[in-house]
Amino acid sequence: MAIHLYLRVSTQSQHFAQQMQDITNYFDAHGIRMEDVAEVVEEKESGGKSYEDRKLQQLINRCKPGDTIFAASTDRLGRNFVDMIRMMEAAKKRGIVIVACKQGLSLADDNMATKIILSVTAIIDEDERMRIRHRVKNGVSAAIDEITKCGERITKRGTKQAHWGNSKGTEETKRIMAIANEASCRAKQDAAIRWRENSAAYKMVREWLAMGKSHNEMLSELQRLYEHAPEKFGTIKGKCVTRSVLDRWCREISGLIC
Repeated sequence: MAIHLYLRVSTQSQHFAQQMQDITNYFDAHGIRMEDVAEVVEEKESGGKSYEDRKLQQLINRCKPGDTIFAASTDRLGRNFVDMIRMMEAAKKRGIVIVACKQGLSLADDNMATKIILSVTAIIDEDERMRIRHRVKNGVSAAIDEITKCGERITKRGTKQAHWGNSKGTEETKRIMAIANEASCRAKQDAAIRWRENSAAYKMVREWLAMGKSHNEMLSELQRLYEHAPEKFGTIKGKCVTRSVLDRWCREISGLIC
């Protein structure tokens, strides 16, 4: 009875660290060892895409009866209600257990309560996916309208706009781009704050500083821990903590303490 992990993000720029943390928390609470995991499947694909067209279907096909697939939450498995029900039925037929860790929900449980919970969460996830798509579409359209008013020709690259013509742009164009850049910086800062609040490595450094540990001791211990659990004791990008990163963390924490 093997243990498998399934991690999914929607874009190439997103990371899997938070999902690994959610799964690790579930494992710690239920006495499951990360060392017993046989396979970790990572995928950068939209949750609106059917599970049959994602790596999840391939993983299910490889599993044997009695195997368990752990995902961080139901929305990592998919954001389509009908697709989720079909996936649950397919897993049940193969004797596979699929667990959504944040909800503590087993998709193999053949009872009405589980089906009701899954139905509600799947509908909410699908609605959220549609809202996200709507917000992105509206945001892109608004940006196009604003830049077009300034007399610039533009081309879309995903959700980003590039303008042609006068390389310097008008004052209005500069103002719009400055607002966009400021919003992007705020989003990155918010993401960094959320990561610091949930990072085991960052919390540990905070405790060690209070205890008076030296930087050499902290760095050595973090590197040792990273070898065993990189998802918990790495940087925000999932890399091993270096001297410069540790020094920056210590300055940040010292500033917070003061």
